[in-house]
Amino acid sequence: MDNSQMEDNSELKQDLVDKVLLVGTSIGVGVFLVSLFPLNEFVLNSDFFYDILGLNILFITYAFRNKISLEFKINTINVILVVLLASDLLENGINTPDFILMVLIPFFAILIYNIRTMLVIFTFCSALFLAIGHLYHLGVITSPDYNIAEASIFRWYETLLMISVVTFVITLFVSKFNDRVYSLIQNLENQNKELVKSQGLIEENLNEKNVLLQEIHHRVKNNLAVVSGLLSLQSYHVDNEKLKTILNKSTNRILSIAKVHEMLYESKKFTNIPFDTYIKELSEIILASMNGENKEIEFNTDISVEKLSINHGVPLGIIFNELITNSVKYGFTQQTGNKIEIIVKPNGANIEVVYFDNGVGIKDFDSASEKSLGFTLIKSLMEQIEAEFNYETNQHFKLTFSFSMELSEENFPV
Repeated sequence: MDNSQMEDNSELKQDLVDKVLLVGTSIGVGVFLVSLFPLNEFVLNSDFFYDILGLNILFITYAFRNKISLEFKINTINVILVVLLASDLLENGINTPDFILMVLIPFFAILIYNIRTMLVIFTFCSALFLAIGHLYHLGVITSPDYNIAEASIFRWYETLLMISVVTFVITLFVSKFNDRVYSLIQNLENQNKELVKSQGLIEENLNEKNVLLQEIHHRVKNNLAVVSGLLSLQSYHVDNEKLKTILNKSTNRILSIAKVHEMLYESKKFTNIPFDTYIKELSEIILASMNGENKEIEFNTDISVEKLSINHGVPLGIIFNELITNSVKYGFTQQTGNKIEIIVKPNGANIEVVYFDNGVGIKDFDSASEKSLGFTLIKSLMEQIEAEFNYETNQHFKLTFSFSMELSEENFPV
């Protein structure tokens, strides 16, 4: 495995090796303690000290696992395993219970080395195994637990052959699995790189669209301002007060739409408007243009809906423009004590709106509303936002209506 593969799989391997260090060392302590019994047969020999030294080194390696490299940890484990294997073979001969160490050594080696290096390591272990076997066979070394008559040199070769089969099956599986994991990681990294290009392109397109949308709102606002300015200029050259009022109403209707686009242009999100600010600024525009008699008007709002989309904002802006205009021009007959209240609040999936003025109300409301362009416009806009509404017109005026936060696109054709 090359360096890039090692880096890609290092986190997974680190976790695996750390868990093996903890679990394996803990089990090793248990095996070591069991091997001490019965105590009357306990003998202080070299194998005892090798076991103590190996377990201590493994525990120290685990304790500092986050400060040392994966290669150092695996090489440390393998060196200790080789020493423990040799020690047990020298003490017990072919009867050693630690044949599993012969399998673990190449298993750990394949995690950081390629198959060729792993074969070199396993060949060294195999040569060590057979060398000790021949030394036993020649009588150079002896063990109380080893009977040369019962364990010929051929049994050492037979044992090594079985260990080799198990080792290569496990090692080949680990190698293939390791390659497969690396391949998956590489594919995921390639996909991630493609997404990060893709993401940059999407962000670039989104920024371009946002700039374009901002420019559209800006131009619409400017064009509407020009139209309202023309109407306002025209009203200065009209002597007929009724016609002048009509022109002023039309100007305010256009300004109510222009105000939406102005706020969308100034907003960071070009789809929603700060509705509380919008209503307050809109009311100031209407009162400044329609309250020619300088009536004292108390204007109160309770708006708990933070933002509304343009699909809601434009219809509601025009509706409130008509309502405030009617209150100022026709509802308030006194110079003082006049009051307007606007409440906009969410209620489940709907938005509830209450408009109230303490004016004189409207007698024969049905007849008056049929003749009024303003009320005709209000009813039409109510239908557009699919609102359910109710009027109270006896000695005051109150309009209550509610509509869904989500509007069907068919009501706003492009």
